[in-house]
Amino acid sequence: MNTTCVLVTKQDSMLNRALTDLLQNSNCELRIITSGANDVHGLIAETSKVKPDIVILGESTPLARMDVLGNLLMSYPKMRVVVVSEESNWLHIFDKKDKLMTRNADLLDALCVD
Repeated sequence: MNTTCVLVTKQDSMLNRALTDLLQNSNCELRIITSGANDVHGLIAETSKVKPDIVILGESTPLARMDVLGNLLMSYPKMRVVVVSEESNWLHIFDKKDKLMTRNADLLDALCVD
């Protein structure tokens, strides 16, 4: 099994802790890196350096704006971007699908790719 590199951006501290705990306790082989990026240029620079398979963003952060997502996906078309809604159970997965999160394992299912 290949290791999936996941770049998690700074988010609400409670959500960030929950995501980190969930990802670290998964059965998937994940390498989790916490991003220090505060703007699109920092995120693209960090993505260029780290080369993650997946970037996780909180929906309420400025980095989850459509123009930022567009820049990321144009620069790294094979990378998936997962936007987590802090107010609902929606995961927006930018590889042409959205998934309603009904259980914690749904996030892991979206991240673990064979």
